[in-house]
Amino acid sequence: MTDVDTLLRDKLAAIDAELGILTEQPQDAGAIQFGKRAGDATNIAAEQLSRVATHDQLLALRAEVERALAKIDAQTYGVCDACDGPIGDARLEALPWACLCVQCRADAARQL
Repeated sequence: MTDVDTLLRDKLAAIDAELGILTEQPQDAGAIQFGKRAGDATNIAAEQLSRVATHDQLLALRAEVERALAKIDAQTYGVCDACDGPIGDARLEALPWACLCVQCRADAARQL
């Protein structure tokens, strides 16, 4: 197992642990009341929205890490999924799960 493979598997485990925490039922989930304490309910609702957004981001990151692991198995790690060019060592050092080169990632972000 390569260092990158180990790093990616550790990242996957860390993501799974965070997802486990985020999916736990909050202790005060049934305590939302309106009226004089509407501010408390607003805070709880805002926290839940934040948890959902974080959960979605972690799922997207998890998919990227799994894709990078699949690329290691296929011996295409370091090759851009979009243009088949090199991703670049500096980018892979910063984001070992990167599957797009900087240019293709920027192009994809502009299309959103």
